[in-house]
Amino acid sequence: MNTHKINSSFHSDFLNEKRQDPITGDLIVEGDEIVFCQECKSAFLKSSWEYLNEKHCNQSRTLSIFPVKKVLNLKSKRQYFKAHLHSISDWKQFDTQIKTLPWVLSSLDMKEYKREKNNTLTFGKVATILIIFVVLFAISVKNNLISYSLIPIGLLISMLIFMTLFIWTKVLSKDTTFVVDKNNPTISLEKDQIIVFMPYKEQKVTLAKYKVEEIELIPKEDNNYKLRVSYKGGTIFFSMNLNRISLHGLIEILYDWSNTVKIDLTKMKFLVSGMTDYSYLYASLDEEDENPNLLLP
Repeated sequence: MNTHKINSSFHSDFLNEKRQDPITGDLIVEGDEIVFCQECKSAFLKSSWEYLNEKHCNQSRTLSIFPVKKVLNLKSKRQYFKAHLHSISDWKQFDTQIKTLPWVLSSLDMKEYKREKNNTLTFGKVATILIIFVVLFAISVKNNLISYSLIPIGLLISMLIFMTLFIWTKVLSKDTTFVVDKNNPTISLEKDQIIVFMPYKEQKVTLAKYKVEEIELIPKEDNNYKLRVSYKGGTIFFSMNLNRISLHGLIEILYDWSNTVKIDLTKMKFLVSGMTDYSYLYASLDEEDENPNLLLP
């Protein structure tokens, strides 16, 4: 069992967190002797740890070094890291803290929407308009408002109007309406056009927060490594190019915090044309960090 005595000179950041003992609920203050569970990093008063028979998270290991907040701030030749996601539709599989999402309608998730034909104009309405025009023309001829010599021209104009309305109706009827749900408006899509449906105006929407289950660095060539992050529901790969010093720092930090890493999956921008999914991914070692250190487009 590794114990640590709280000293305000060395542990001011920890004291500012106003941590409480998970068992007694007592506030941990200067002079207290505490123990950190190595698995979840929870801080226990020594007496509480002994009360638990020196076991937590189904293990008895404790941290030998007092943990401090570490910031993962990597530098490389590239200013970003590339994240390969399965597809936008896979994001719906997350089971924690999922919010209302703005979706990019793409070939991957079109199936999630109900497809309906746009029937706002029908051929019956076109025929009605044409009949009204012909009746008005006939009344005008009968009452000598229009010369009989203009009848051929009138018929020609009627045919042109009919063809114009016919083509217009046919084009409109090809439009597809995607119904998202009863509470949201529908979207009319023209052929081969992709638009974005956003229930809210925010450009930044957190889709999910999830706990990483496993982290693995896969070595490649010339200091190029692939970071495999496994979480409940899938796997994300980060491709990166790091120097040796940064790599060792990364490994140390990731393994120290592997049980508390939170990744915010955040959509930042949207394509308005094309069939390509566009997404951003934030990775942060601190759940409350408003400026995550990894920006992964």
